[in-house]
Amino acid sequence: MIPLARTLTFILLVVTSLSAEVEKVKILGVGNSFTNNANKYLAKIYDSVDTADADIGTAFIGGCSLDRHVKHAKEHEANPQTGNQYQYRKDWELVGKNVSLKEMLLDEDWDYITIQQVSTKSYKEGTFYPYTQELIDYIRQYRPDAEIVVHETWSHSVNSYRAKDWKLDPDEMYQKLHANYHKIADEHGLRVIPVGTAFQNARATEMWDYQVNDFDPKDNDLIYPEDKNNLPDMSKSLNNDYYWKKNKEGTWEVRSDGFHANTAGEYLGALVWFEFFSGVDARTVPYKPDSLSEAQAESLRIIAHETVVAEKAASAQPAEAAAM
Repeated sequence: MIPLARTLTFILLVVTSLSAEVEKVKILGVGNSFTNNANKYLAKIYDSVDTADADIGTAFIGGCSLDRHVKHAKEHEANPQTGNQYQYRKDWELVGKNVSLKEMLLDEDWDYITIQQVSTKSYKEGTFYPYTQELIDYIRQYRPDAEIVVHETWSHSVNSYRAKDWKLDPDEMYQKLHANYHKIADEHGLRVIPVGTAFQNARATEMWDYQVNDFDPKDNDLIYPEDKNNLPDMSKSLNNDYYWKKNKEGTWEVRSDGFHANTAGEYLGALVWFEFFSGVDARTVPYKPDSLSEAQAESLRIIAHETVVAEKAASAQPAEAAAM
């Protein structure tokens, strides 16, 4: 009979050996609230699997565009007291305010650094120039060995005020932003994290086929708190379409968003990032946010996996053709 102490020692050695084989990668997302959306559950997903590990940093300014990232970088280079506009998260914990992009780039030996355009400009091709090149050059100045990756953001909900008031069709918006992100990726030899495509693929399924409604958040009879839970059904949406918020007078009123991701969208984005960077099948992820049903979570895992696989296959085709 093997002594208990020897058995426990053996188990500890096996566990330690397996843990040592998992390489930890360091990922920095440079962007805005959409980066936050995609990163919110990423650390929890990594923590729930034994075959991958990562440190996730998020450098964000609300509504920040490529040109604004470049503007603050140049300000900071000219005067270190300026350009410190970022909030900095690590594994979703807020660790710094009023931080410069340079400080965050130098804070870790990042393996991957992501860039993206703000959603309101993502479908406008001209807004990527010359700022994509300038931001890439700046990142490479301080992290020359990191792989720069393009984070493809998503189109707005069909019930977003931007879709309704701006006449901004979500499908058309997706087609344009998808083309723009892949164009700059091709120009700079970068890979694309296909989150926007995952949103589009999800919306093509019955579970996430969210339809246009006639609800007007500015003109309705809902009263808080009696109607707190009587907002339009958003169970099929990937976006934060409607929510209650106090106005300046302290009165609760319904607000409209429709472009930021809700819990389902945040989970989908994180699953795409996870499989993209780890190579681990997103369908095997055990973690899910509590508010999602098992069926919803399973659906999003499948969509994330299939989207990443398709993106990888599509990106490999030009290289294969060039090699022939």
